[in-house]
Amino acid sequence: MNDFLETQAFLASRDVDGRYVNGKTIVPLLNSFGAIKIGESVVKRSIHAIDMGNGPIKILIWSQMHGNESTATKALFDALCYLQENPLFLTPFTLKIIPMLNPDGAAAYTRANANSIDLNRDAINQSQPESKLLVDIFHAFNPDYCFNLHDQRTIFGVNGNPCMLSFLSPAADEPKNITPHREKAMGVIGYIQNALQEHIPNQVGRYDDTFNPNCLGDFFTQQGTPTLLFEAGQVGQDYARKETRKWYGFSILKALQCISLNLYMLPIYHKIPEVEKSFVDVLIQNLTYQENQIDIALRYVEVLDGNQINFIPVIHKMGKLDSLIGHRNIDVSNKTFHFVNTISIESNAVWLADLLNLTHYSH
Repeated sequence: MNDFLETQAFLASRDVDGRYVNGKTIVPLLNSFGAIKIGESVVKRSIHAIDMGNGPIKILIWSQMHGNESTATKALFDALCYLQENPLFLTPFTLKIIPMLNPDGAAAYTRANANSIDLNRDAINQSQPESKLLVDIFHAFNPDYCFNLHDQRTIFGVNGNPCMLSFLSPAADEPKNITPHREKAMGVIGYIQNALQEHIPNQVGRYDDTFNPNCLGDFFTQQGTPTLLFEAGQVGQDYARKETRKWYGFSILKALQCISLNLYMLPIYHKIPEVEKSFVDVLIQNLTYQENQIDIALRYVEVLDGNQINFIPVIHKMGKLDSLIGHRNIDVSNKTFHFVNTISIESNAVWLADLLNLTHYSH
């Protein structure tokens, strides 16, 4: 696996980069992997699948179910490039990969599809062509495992540290029983966690496993298929998530390695700390306002502008915010500000960010 880390910087520069990744962006990679069209989105954009390997263990992998979650797609292609160049690693597997399930959302940089439906809340109704396609592929392919690839917001931390990656073995029922299928997924995640702690210690979390039958991961677990949820987070100012991308691709390959070697590490899964909503993008501390010292928490709203994503600050909270941590922390206790009017989300968040020389990140 060290050879992946050594070559990943090169793989990461191939054809696809930046936060805005749509159907046109990935055409060269789709062509290089011989992808085939398997269906269409609401507005008739093509949805493709890549088939790799002909081994006995079948794994269904999909990414960008949420159109604005592109880190997973880039990391997936990094892993696929590695498999293409190291075919022996692929020997035990037959992979069916859908790199972009929601091309309409990807084009618009939205979570939902063109009908404003969250595909990951459509497992029961299957009201959308994209979610129905995924379920149909699942039944036709009959996988031994499912890998459900996502990005998470910048708000998540773990034990006071930023959360770079999160995982979950989704529940199959309301009591959250640990079935044999869940145990397998947990064991794979434990194996990934064991490897990641050598490289990114204390930056991996576990999602809450409250059962939601409308979520496709829960739905597939309920069908008796071990399902792994992967989530890409962020550390510090890495808004392009290049570092996260590297360890995300590494995690996908580690999952395959675990399955091929039958080295499940169930106890480690249960020791992974649960993620907390403890972070904001910027925490401005000790600002004097109306003779009081307050903290101001800013979050960035991601806005598509042409082919780039701008990060626009909005005020999230004001007051004494000792429970929050900033990806960037700014102490302004020695500075004086003269406010034209009352601080509000509408009138002062961008102004305050400009005043403090905060970057409107574009990627």
